[in-house]
Amino acid sequence: MRVASAAALLALLLGGCATVSPVRPAVEAAARSVNWTLLGRIGVQNDEQKLSGQIRWQHREDRDDLLMSSPLGQGVARIVRDGEGVTLEVPHQPTRHARDADTLTREVLGYVLPVAGLAWWVQARPAPGSAFEATHDAAGRLAQLRQDGWTIDYLQYSTDAPARPRKLVVTRAGLEIRLVADNWQSE
Repeated sequence: MRVASAAALLALLLGGCATVSPVRPAVEAAARSVNWTLLGRIGVQNDEQKLSGQIRWQHREDRDDLLMSSPLGQGVARIVRDGEGVTLEVPHQPTRHARDADTLTREVLGYVLPVAGLAWWVQARPAPGSAFEATHDAAGRLAQLRQDGWTIDYLQYSTDAPARPRKLVVTRAGLEIRLVADNWQSE
């Protein structure tokens, strides 16, 4: 009986940590800039492959430019999102165009890179217009976000002010994307 009561109490306490709530002020202050550049490292693992390298992501309100490079700095993929859709460039292949990055990356790279959501998630913010569940740490920062079938775990924040996510893991059904932000620049 005690085990069942303890399990029920634990479930109740853990359930209380998950909230569908607006972004807390500490997190909101960290993400006010519309324009930013992120330099860091990215790792992608699915059932068939494991890749790692560097990422340079320049985000503007109306445009994203992501360059993923091998550990030695050779360009592996470049994704550009603008008002006309998404373009993906991969060495030794023709440039591909699509309406959204999810479809395009799935077709060309073999996995979905959720660029639209990631633009918000790397800032510790849920993407607007879609339901989400959020769990916060003791400092009020986002610890985990669940949105659009993705789970985003925030493993570390920068010590700079404003505190931005430094390490995060984005997962969904057989796919894991690890991102380490070595340098953030608000513009």
